[in-house]
Amino acid sequence: MDKYDLLILDIINSHKEKGFSSNIRLADLEREYWKRIENDQALSIGHGRVGERITRLYIDEHIVNRNGYTLTKRGRVVLQEEVNA
Repeated sequence: MDKYDLLILDIINSHKEKGFSSNIRLADLEREYWKRIENDQALSIGHGRVGERITRLYIDEHIVNRNGYTLTKRGRVVLQEEVNA
């Protein structure tokens, strides 16, 4: 898991912390992802594949899609460990 995967987890978590009652929709997640990385000079073409990243996070049970994306317990733990590191 790299900083871009963690960025996706952070976007999902931030959406919930902002008090939105619904989970974040895919379109909103993608828009926020691209907005946050648009000035990242270290970004290579392979890093930007947001769809593949979301799919991998879903398969690895870090996120779940229930009328929008939200973190699983595993996703919250991973994100919290990175924040505390």
